[in-house]
Amino acid sequence: MSDSLAVVGFGSMGSALVAGALRSNLFSPTSILVLDPDPLARKRAGALGCMASDDPSIIADASMIAFAVKPQSFPELALKIGALQPNTLVVSVMAGVSIARLQEAFCDELSCVRCMPNVAAQIGLAVTTYACSPQCSDGDRDLVLRLLGSMGTTVEIQENLFDAATATSGSGPAYLFMLAESMIESAIRLGFDRPTADRLVRQALLGAATLLARGERTPSELRGMVTSQGGTTSAALAIFEAHGFHSMVHDALHAARDRGRDLSAAAAKQVAQTSGSIQSK
Repeated sequence: MSDSLAVVGFGSMGSALVAGALRSNLFSPTSILVLDPDPLARKRAGALGCMASDDPSIIADASMIAFAVKPQSFPELALKIGALQPNTLVVSVMAGVSIARLQEAFCDELSCVRCMPNVAAQIGLAVTTYACSPQCSDGDRDLVLRLLGSMGTTVEIQENLFDAATATSGSGPAYLFMLAESMIESAIRLGFDRPTADRLVRQALLGAATLLARGERTPSELRGMVTSQGGTTSAALAIFEAHGFHSMVHDALHAARDRGRDLSAAAAKQVAQTSGSIQSK
């Protein structure tokens, strides 16, 4: 088995994994293999010096395989790949595909790490939740943490909390983007032109997020710093509260978590059907 990283799927997450592996010097370009049916994706991977192909056999001898494809495409892909060697380390960023399902599809004793980065992995500022199978050695965990850490911060969680983590940090950036959209449109209605409104909102949110990331004060304390009684911020926050802002956020995260559970159940059913075909070969 070669000391190489195979990345299955070279979309936003797959390319972020490769960029992190190269940035952290975990793997050289020539030891990274990319499997993707899209010729343009393979061209991008090739431009980085990686070997790229649409033939699943390319990943057979890789020491680490990272799956970064849509969960609905995994069953058919698993069937094409076939059983993997027990000493292969598998990393999955597929929503809804459990460690147990990965092992059912490839090998019962496979070392697996399930993880969920968010979109900020593209700029090395992701928060990535992860869970390891009992088969993972200390060396496996160290290697995976170095890879995931190259994309940002890592947080280990219990696997049964993955749907909740997806709702909180995986989907989290979209909540901020929606807030930004609304603020920009409102600023335009207040009289600003779009470029000025866009600049004001982006910088306001960047500054606020940076203060929050420092961790020196709680979110409540930071809010209190800019909210004086009877002031402008107080007037704005009163509207949020009147419209049930906290309840709305609570309901939104619950809806995302529950949808994740539905997708997990569907993925489990698909993979279970596929695994029998693979293991009968």
